[in-house]
Amino acid sequence: MTDRATPGGLANGGHVRVVTLDQAAAEARELLDDYERRYGLPSERRAEAFTDASGRLHQTGDYLLWSATWQRWCDLRSRLAS
Repeated sequence: MTDRATPGGLANGGHVRVVTLDQAAAEARELLDDYERRYGLPSERRAEAFTDASGRLHQTGDYLLWSATWQRWCDLRSRLAS
């Protein structure tokens, strides 16, 4: 189920999107699939795409968003397995 609350901010019942765990996991997986396609690496190896020849990891916006999405997807999968 997806629904939106009334406008006005959280304190006033603002814009909150309600989704099931399955929907949230599917949306995160879709984002991960996009990153994996763009960078040609599975999410488990995402750091390789942002590591230079000297071994320095560049934590760019894409790296941080990909990492946050990966963590969210892992957490959701764990919750769904429970």
